[in-house]
Amino acid sequence: MKKVLYIALVAVLALILAGCCKNGQDKEKRMVLIYIAATEQSVSNYASGNITDMLTGYVPKRKSETEALLVFLQKHGTDTPRSEATLTRYFSNNSGNIDSEIIANFGSDFDACDPDSFARVLATAEAECKPTHRSLLFSSHGTGWMPEGYFDSDGEHYSKSQYSLKNTGSSRLDDLSKLRIRDGIGLDRPTGHELDIRDFASVTGQYHWDVMLLDCCYLGAVEAAYELRNCCDYIAASPTEIMINGFPYNCILENLFKYPNAKGYKTICQRYYDMYQAMTGSYQSGTISLVDCSQMDAFASVCASITALQRTQMESVDRMSVQHYFWKSDKDYFFDLADYFSRFATEEQMESFSAQLDKTVIFKAATAEFIGLKINPDTFSGLSCYIPDPRYVNLNAYYKQLAWNQKVNIVQ
Repeated sequence: MKKVLYIALVAVLALILAGCCKNGQDKEKRMVLIYIAATEQSVSNYASGNITDMLTGYVPKRKSETEALLVFLQKHGTDTPRSEATLTRYFSNNSGNIDSEIIANFGSDFDACDPDSFARVLATAEAECKPTHRSLLFSSHGTGWMPEGYFDSDGEHYSKSQYSLKNTGSSRLDDLSKLRIRDGIGLDRPTGHELDIRDFASVTGQYHWDVMLLDCCYLGAVEAAYELRNCCDYIAASPTEIMINGFPYNCILENLFKYPNAKGYKTICQRYYDMYQAMTGSYQSGTISLVDCSQMDAFASVCASITALQRTQMESVDRMSVQHYFWKSDKDYFFDLADYFSRFATEEQMESFSAQLDKTVIFKAATAEFIGLKINPDTFSGLSCYIPDPRYVNLNAYYKQLAWNQKVNIVQ
């Protein structure tokens, strides 16, 4: 009898101790960090609107020990090239209204797209929240995996492309400021600095993120996803440019805090598509995909096995016959990954490719056109890729350094 009582007492104590740990220092805490680098005027005015939209949704309580919302914001300045760069914590008070507290002020000389500066913000957020789970939304300009400054410069010193785009028509936007088009991952307008995809991976990879929402043009590239595969569980991004409205900010926080899983992230992507599908004319332009990073290594292995056997066929592909996601003919860097592989892989190889792609890209959606560029729903894979061109000597040399190319061997 004493033995039974002893065992029961030990069990009760174990439950009490477990409860203490669960409610004490081992309690899980979820941080959502919104990072907005908007020092170019064309997106600066929209940054505040995005934050306002976001705060109409779910916002954590002030005293919450399990949730924290932090927003880094730097915009185009009025009297200076940049506004003050601040890291602010937002929360709802007892009356249900939204309050805020500035955690750190980095000044107007702060370069939000310098790797060290980016790392400093992340470290400050980490010290403030001490999270066990993290989500990142990064908003700025972008050109995917490309090197700093290349997209807007004639880096190869060649004449403009002689290719003409197919399927572009009168619906092209007259006001290109409605696009987020420009450089790198992020853009600091005063210096022209951009975050290289490898620097972005190095900085964010110091922590592990449940999801990255990349509100920047062209980040839905296989090269970017592979570079970031060990930094996070999921990536939501667009293989095309992104209209100035960006992501559906009013639904983001609820899904990141309440449904931090594939289903919640798919909901954000679906709302993204629905938002642009509901627009009219050239504004009805949007593509989005959700990548399961745990599948990226397996996917790369499948792709590598195909390229190793199909080198001759790869080199004979007519680049401009492949579904592409750019509408400026001298910026021919982003093509559909699956459509490209279908031009040189065997039927059996494509079966393996498609099976693994379905495990890797777990959500994808696209409007019928993007600024007049027709998007074939049967071709749209959710990921773009680079198809080598011998004219681009400098770009090809850079591309060889990317982890994707080192694994799959696109550029030899």
